[in-house]
Amino acid sequence: MKRVWLIAVLLTFVLTVVAYAGPKVAIVKGNEKVLKDSWKHEQWVNFVPRYPEGGRDKNLYWAPEWTKESELEIEEMVRRAVKLAGGWPVKKGDTVLLKINVNADLWDQFSIGRGASNELLCITADARVARAVALLCKESGAKKIYIAEAPGCADAIYSLNAFGHNEYSKETGAELVSLNDRPYRWVKAPHELSMKEYAIPDVVLDADVVISISPMKTHSIMGFSCTLKNIGIGCPPGRVYGSPKTGLPHNKCYKTVCDVCEIVDADYGVIGAIYAGEGIGPCDCDPVYMGLVIAGSDLVATDTTACKVMGFVPSHYGVLSLAEKIGLGTMKDIEVVGEDVWDVMKMFKPCPKKARTPAAWGGIIGW
Repeated sequence: MKRVWLIAVLLTFVLTVVAYAGPKVAIVKGNEKVLKDSWKHEQWVNFVPRYPEGGRDKNLYWAPEWTKESELEIEEMVRRAVKLAGGWPVKKGDTVLLKINVNADLWDQFSIGRGASNELLCITADARVARAVALLCKESGAKKIYIAEAPGCADAIYSLNAFGHNEYSKETGAELVSLNDRPYRWVKAPHELSMKEYAIPDVVLDADVVISISPMKTHSIMGFSCTLKNIGIGCPPGRVYGSPKTGLPHNKCYKTVCDVCEIVDADYGVIGAIYAGEGIGPCDCDPVYMGLVIAGSDLVATDTTACKVMGFVPSHYGVLSLAEKIGLGTMKDIEVVGEDVWDVMKMFKPCPKKARTPAAWGGIIGW
């Protein structure tokens, strides 16, 4: 009888632990010798532009190059991260939307003196990371894969091409999509934190699975920017909200992000941090080599982990606290798998005072 009682107690304990276990977030570190300086976008050197040859069968635009070795290394990193984190949402027959962050316009970056390869890479979603995610979607049986963006300051298709996302679109059968140009519908915000309703493209709302693929960088309003910000400001179309999406209340930016994230309800987050950005984010960052991929099915937990990797205190950032409060995910009891946060952490320079908005805009404690 005692044995039966003991087994019952142990079983109850195990089930309770499992029931209250937090989400998994994977941190995978790659081979620095393979990854460091493996991505080049050298179209503007010493203020002298290099132009493509042009023509129907030639390159028609500036585009990056990367080593095949680094492409395969990052593919393996993403595969390992997804396997470790679990919760992969794509199944056979799904329509998948990969929300990419390529908000930068190349000419803008060159004009402010930020045209060096790693300066460009640290502020945009790495196409090699997105390629690996697209391959996983294809292998999982996705019937349709969209590579989507709605830049606030650039043409979407041009920017996706300019940062190499068209390359893996051919390999995976994915379609490049400008969310700025697609039909949209107005959707009520469940909590009305910033506005009552938002225009969201049909292709986002109708997708079976939405995956946010972002860089890891500082931000002048939000403090830092990863997968949540990529959805929250990145999905609403510029044709409605203007350039640079000034129609979205940036003075309530963290609330706006949480409103949109609640509507879109993204299923997975992947952060490509081969190079991450510190200082004057989101577009004037200094590159920091990290060599990391961070992934998880809970975007709040994924961004919380990235925030710690940057040396910041997650509870100081309104987007994380508010997202947790309204049920978008959790900052607590996160099981970090793969690399330990403390082993990969670097103390990032925050956005300097001269470039910060008031703390209330991002719900930031102690700018």
